[in-house]
Amino acid sequence: MTDTTTAETELVTLLRAQADAWAAGDGKAFAATFTPDADFVSVIGEFIRGREELAQVIQEGLDGFMKGTRWSEPLTRTIRFPTPDTAVMVTITPRPAKPGVNSEERSIQTRVAVRTNGTWLFTSFHNTHIQQFPPA
Repeated sequence: MTDTTTAETELVTLLRAQADAWAAGDGKAFAATFTPDADFVSVIGEFIRGREELAQVIQEGLDGFMKGTRWSEPLTRTIRFPTPDTAVMVTITPRPAKPGVNSEERSIQTRVAVRTNGTWLFTSFHNTHIQQFPPA
């Protein structure tokens, strides 16, 4: 495997760790996929700074309005490497929903990951709900 192929596999594994943490309702494990100083912008535009605050905010959501929801596999995923230790991942996914419920709503997420001492972590995340412009 090339270094890029290995890195892509590691990044997909990191993304799956986020999905697994979400499904388990574990905000701390979700936040552990981020650097300590990460920036996170939620789908509603909420800005969260740092792993510690992220763990708390995500846990509140997983205990509240997001309780029992699951992520679906991305409909599309791109990964590029501006430098060997920096990756930009863009995914389009159905909005998280309860098991057995198929959401027609879509979101697009941009993640920036950095590799330090051989380990990839996300350092930036931005989530946007995909909407159509209203008719003129």
